Amino acid sequence: MKFINGEVHHTYQRTETGFNIFYEVQDYLVYFTIFMTQAPRYNVTIYGLCLMIDHIHSLVSARSHGQFSSFIKAVNINFVKEFNRAHGRSGPVFTERIGKAPKVGLKRLRTAIAYLFNNPVERYLCRLAQDYRWNFLAYGYSTHPYSDAIQIRYASYAMRRAKSEVDGCVKRGRHLTYPQLDRMFKSLNAAERNQLTDYIISRYSAAIRYDHLAACYGSYENMLTAINSNTGSEYDIMETMHGKSDLEYREIYRYLHAHGFENAGDVITLDEASKQKLMKALSSNTSAKPFQIRKYLHISSCAT
Repeated sequence: MKFINGEVHHTYQRTETGFNIFYEVQDYLVYFTIFMTQAPRYNVTIYGLCLMIDHIHSLVSARSHGQFSSFIKAVNINFVKEFNRAHGRSGPVFTERIGKAPKVGLKRLRTAIAYLFNNPVERYLCRLAQDYRWNFLAYGYSTHPYSDAIQIRYASYAMRRAKSEVDGCVKRGRHLTYPQLDRMFKSLNAAERNQLTDYIISRYSAAIRYDHLAACYGSYENMLTAINSNTGSEYDIMETMHGKSDLEYREIYRYLHAHGFENAGDVITLDEASKQKLMKALSSNTSAKPFQIRKYLHISSCAT
């Protein structure tokens, strides 16, 4: 559809082959911090972002199509470089074509808002939109919606050091990298890793215009009620759907962690024979369908 300067656009981007790209917290945080730090460089305003396992939705506005295109290109180049280096792969990650549609008028904008934030609800990943960390909705009303607040006075040295490093990157407008996150998380216990994740998101999510979203409904509370009452719809963008649920991917994730994979994304680097062997094990021990396992393991042919 035609790009309209200054209007909010719903964008949709999927992976090149339908493979999954978000495995561990690090994958989500690297993409998220890249997205948030690149937006101001191209005068792009962010109203919403939702990271699903194999695709991405966003609500953004830009002064021109050139700025919008440059922004998306910069995000993709930076993430692909980070992702490929971390996962031992090469080549493109996303399709060249990005779906986008202007949402002119309050009614269409509200429908797009509900659609974006309810993506994980529709895929059975949560009951309420604000229960899903990676649509970042809960950070509009809390800096630590999924953990206890960091108490610096009682925080470990590793936590204080990690927090300081995050603050420095935010101040300099730099995204976080896989090596940084791996190093920071390695020195923390599970509760602290959860706290740090909330802290990173809350610091970088300052770029999201939650105030504008709330204004569309009169208040933030009204917005949550509306989002949870209507999942919205999207007729302007053709979204590719694989199956009806993403819950099976969580089963695969748990199986991998229980069988020696410290990082689930390590399956990407396995040789073909090892992937086929693992596919048989996952088929026998999870409820995942063959196409879901192929998507997860990056085995050619992800067709349903």
